[in-house]
Amino acid sequence: MAVILTLLLSACGGDKQDIHQLLDARDQAVSSRNINSYSALLYHDYNHNGQTTSDLLARVEALFFQFDTMEMSSSDRTIYFVDDTHAQCEQSYILRVKADDQWRAIAQRERLDLTKAADGWKISGGL
Repeated sequence: MAVILTLLLSACGGDKQDIHQLLDARDQAVSSRNINSYSALLYHDYNHNGQTTSDLLARVEALFFQFDTMEMSSSDRTIYFVDDTHAQCEQSYILRVKADDQWRAIAQRERLDLTKAADGWKISGGL
């Protein structure tokens, strides 16, 4: 019984680490304004409140072009596993943007839906 519990806990720890890496990659994709990197983080069947992957990418790309510089950092993550292939993450983030030589910042708390695909964890809702 102890061996099974240890295996389950170690698998969960690996998934948590993978999710942290996914969300750190999102911060980097936004900060570098790289739509291809951002797109690679999304689940192929992304859907949130009727917004599809193509809708989301169009919105994010417009945001990238609106500002000269962007910096995103997230923290204070709490990850909940719904089942083996679904999780939610609540996190705080700060998005700093520069336009016309002026910096502006917004701090928010968000809840993201995550789905484990064949190639790892992906964002499947919440953006």
